[in-house]
Amino acid sequence: MAYIKSVGLVRVGRYFDRSYKDLALEAIEKAMGDGGRPGYVVVSSMLAESALKQLDLGSVLAEWVGMAPVPAIRVEAGENGGLAAVEVGAALTQSTGKEVLVLGVEKGTEYPTTKTYGDYSHILEWETETVRNVRPPDLAALAMEEYMRRYGVSREELAAWPVKMHRNAVNVPHAQLRFEIRADAVPAATKISGPLTLLDMFPIGDGAAAILISKERGDSPIEIAGAYASTGMRYYLRDDPLHLTATAEVFRKALRLTGGEQALEIHDSYSIYAYLILESAGISPKGRAPADVEGMEWVNVSGGLKARGHPFGATGVYQVAELFTLMTDGLGGKTYPGDWGVAHGMSGHDGNARVIVLRRV
Repeated sequence: MAYIKSVGLVRVGRYFDRSYKDLALEAIEKAMGDGGRPGYVVVSSMLAESALKQLDLGSVLAEWVGMAPVPAIRVEAGENGGLAAVEVGAALTQSTGKEVLVLGVEKGTEYPTTKTYGDYSHILEWETETVRNVRPPDLAALAMEEYMRRYGVSREELAAWPVKMHRNAVNVPHAQLRFEIRADAVPAATKISGPLTLLDMFPIGDGAAAILISKERGDSPIEIAGAYASTGMRYYLRDDPLHLTATAEVFRKALRLTGGEQALEIHDSYSIYAYLILESAGISPKGRAPADVEGMEWVNVSGGLKARGHPFGATGVYQVAELFTLMTDGLGGKTYPGDWGVAHGMSGHDGNARVIVLRRV
């Protein structure tokens, strides 16, 4: 068994006067409390080589925060590295019996946005996509155009998700964009690619989140009950670009465990992806997600990547910590009364997908 003992969250933002080490230390101190040290440290950071110019980030951070000689590793899986780190942390807890500290940390504002986006684009395949100047927003824009054409959904109807995410984030202390937006502002915002605008996507930001995992239940009411992962095809090789095969596979396993009653945190890096995730998972019928989201009370209470922010390799750690908080002390003024929580992440256009399932013991 693996139980979440405590969590620590840093507000996602633009920290031009703080290093990634400062953010990591804040998250660790919040998760670890006044003392003790874990038996293992697992770190996730997508931009370690590019923005931080640092390899072996796990040992560097373990030394920085005074945890040496505790063993430490870094896990990398593109945008999905945070959930992968939680999965590895839970497995290490079960195999070693030791407490494991999982840390996600990212500095997206270390360089100008153009460079950060260039580094971010390396989640796609270099030889066939990135080198030809295909960027992640381009794939989301293609999917958005096809979605509108196939289902007869208007550009204005697709504003439902970002409007709801901003409204959710208003009461979440660690969210980056704590303000509401109007539906008519979404399609009128700065164009990013095709129909995709600035208000359809996540903001660039820095952040750090930490989770302490233990094999002993102690006072914790939340267990990591499952971890499922799958990979998908490149966008141009898919039979149907609107069906996320890897996401569908991991949700098939997760929903079989939860019975379909759960709080969700999904990977809404672009608003169209939120709709595709919900439909690929079978939570909404095809073409119906934009009309359904307003009634989904327990989906992305955090504000999601759209409004909480998306500090890349740290995002999955945020998602799991947020579900734990939502199921215990409450998040954004709400406490989930059910027994299950599912955190979903993916990299790019469903290149890999992963879920972590939490259960109230």
